[in-house]
Amino acid sequence: MNIDSIDEPKKIDIRTYLSTVMRRKWIIIAFLIVAVTYSAYKEVKKIPIYTTLAQVIITQKKLSGLLQRGQGISIEGTNSSFFVTNERVLRSRSLATKVLSAMDYKNSREYTQPRKAKLFSLKGFSRGNSSQKPKKIVSAKKAQESGGSIKYEVNDALINNYLSKLSIQNIEDSGIVLIGFTGTHPESLAKMANMHATKFIDTKLELRFAASQDAIKWLQEHIVDKKMSLDAAEEALLAYAQKHKILDSGESSGVVEQKLEVLKSNLSETRKKRIKMKLLYDLTMQYTKDPSLTRLIPEIMNVDIIKELEAQYSKLQTNKSEISKKYGKKHPDFIKIDLQLKLLRNKIEREKSSLIPKIKSDYKALLVEEEAFKKAYNDYVPEVFELNKRKGVYRKLLREAESERVYYDLIIKRMKETNLAEDLKTSNVSILDPALVPRRPIGPTRNSQIMKGAIFGLALGIGLAFFLDYLDNTVKSTEDVENYLKATLLGLVEKARPAKENVNINTELMAHDAPKAVFTEAIRNIRTGIMLSTTDSPHKVLLVTSTRQGEGKSFIAANLAITFAQTGKKTLLIDTDFRRPRQHKVFETDLKPGLSNHFIGEIDLESIIRPTVVPNLNLVTCGLIPPNPSELLGSHNMEKFIDTVRSRFDMVIFDTPPAMTVTDSIVLSRFIDGVVFVIKSGQTPKELTKRALLQFKKSNSEVLGIILNLVDISKGSYYSYYYSHYYKYGYGYGVESPKEKRKRKKREKKEAKA
Repeated sequence: MNIDSIDEPKKIDIRTYLSTVMRRKWIIIAFLIVAVTYSAYKEVKKIPIYTTLAQVIITQKKLSGLLQRGQGISIEGTNSSFFVTNERVLRSRSLATKVLSAMDYKNSREYTQPRKAKLFSLKGFSRGNSSQKPKKIVSAKKAQESGGSIKYEVNDALINNYLSKLSIQNIEDSGIVLIGFTGTHPESLAKMANMHATKFIDTKLELRFAASQDAIKWLQEHIVDKKMSLDAAEEALLAYAQKHKILDSGESSGVVEQKLEVLKSNLSETRKKRIKMKLLYDLTMQYTKDPSLTRLIPEIMNVDIIKELEAQYSKLQTNKSEISKKYGKKHPDFIKIDLQLKLLRNKIEREKSSLIPKIKSDYKALLVEEEAFKKAYNDYVPEVFELNKRKGVYRKLLREAESERVYYDLIIKRMKETNLAEDLKTSNVSILDPALVPRRPIGPTRNSQIMKGAIFGLALGIGLAFFLDYLDNTVKSTEDVENYLKATLLGLVEKARPAKENVNINTELMAHDAPKAVFTEAIRNIRTGIMLSTTDSPHKVLLVTSTRQGEGKSFIAANLAITFAQTGKKTLLIDTDFRRPRQHKVFETDLKPGLSNHFIGEIDLESIIRPTVVPNLNLVTCGLIPPNPSELLGSHNMEKFIDTVRSRFDMVIFDTPPAMTVTDSIVLSRFIDGVVFVIKSGQTPKELTKRALLQFKKSNSEVLGIILNLVDISKGSYYSYYYSHYYKYGYGYGVESPKEKRKRKKREKKEAKA
């Protein structure tokens, strides 16, 4: 058997969770019943809540053509705040006051019937109904006689209650608004929703009418002032025009500006010519000293006659060169051409000299012309500035007069439009669908709420079951033995309950007095497991112990010894629990003399071995309670004693104290073939048991397995499925099961009646 301190990771097994649920099934069922009962009670006591909706459509466009163009008086605001404004109006206390004042809420079930306090709510009991019965200011009879409408007194509590039932919802990208009311009485809710929509339309008309009246009053007050301002502006414009003789400011100013522009243009052109002539004049004066350099002046060289003479001169030069090459310089033709060239050159120079005075005279003329244009332009500029100044004043007066005229015309137009809008009495709000009396309450159905409560209770119960199972660190199942303790499960034992026909038997010796009982079969199954644990060297000497006191180890040791004796083996049961001996009580014999008396030499071995009522079973009691039990059990005398009884008996079983209480069993286990560990199911902590098993491992003792004692099969643990079939089979082994017994009795009654 491997008993390590480190646990291996556990695999998820659905049967483990099912076993947890079955073990805690009554907790889960209790929570389920409480949750279903509470949910059903709440649903029965709950007042049904209804809701109804009235649809109204609100448009920004007015019904009048003038108002559609946005020229009328409007209180709607911009497009972004249009629906926000209307929603505020719908939720306003003033509108709620109008609705409550117009309706007879004295006879309305929505306000007269007191609201029931909430279950388990101190707030509901202390507050009661927040609404109050309305009081009429004018009696119905007097109102009918006077021809007026009945009005009821409205207080803040009534308005708050009314607004708490109201809900406003705007459908996006449309002008539709839903007016909803939620309460307990369908007829009153439908009436409230329709009346709220109607009063909303009336309120919009009243607001528009009030705005129109204010606009007309304001326009009437300002139209006289604007008429006087218009007359004054027009008179000032006319007086200024007469004083400065302005007939058409636009045409006169255009002629003057055009004339000034011509002078400016002439001055600019003359200045450009003068600058160009100045350059030519300077070159001419520079080349006067050397007339031959005038050929570098383009204005002179480009004259037609000079260009023609230069061409002739060039042609004669060519002829002269040809004659010189052909006939020589002394030839008459050569002399003739040379003479012609000299005459032609003199003529060219005379022509160039004649152009220089003309350039001087042209330059002086341009100087005079530039000065004349400059003087004329400078003399005309002040006149233009003065004209522009008068023109600016005139245009300012003209704009003021035109502005006053436009403003005056606008006021006249708005007054007419406002009077028309007031006479139309139209509204941009209309009821699209009136509210209907709701037939079914809102919210989830009663069955669904009860189902939710059942699911909640079931979940809470299962959660609590798993939480309690998590807190429960006791050994209670085969998984705990095999996975946590890493030990072999020899078997499990129910609480020994004798059958009705065997009520007088000794339950301490159940295996002997009730050999066909389920308990006895379980002990026999454990015996078989011990016998088959090894075949090479059978375990003849066993030690039965437990973790702590009260786990039934002595009871299991006695009955296990009985089952071994029933196989025909000579069996010896030795009580070595020197702290609290019990086997003498089980077999109804004397405590003394016993084992301790033999060890101190008071009596021989044969005298302490006592026969019992069970054939083949002998008993050795502990005898005198020694002051040092551990030293006695670990002594050489004990080792010799075990060797002696091993040779004389087929099976020897030691009943020892709990392993975690004293060390007696640990000391004795050194001389024993195997250890059988008894654990009380659901009572012994896992950690404590594991430490006890580790102590036996450290002493090199072989732990054959673990017996789970006092197992409650009805809790449905993991192993209950297997062993329930085993127990059912046990009833057929010579014992009639309760179910078969009931069937037999019913069958006998039917046969007796027949």
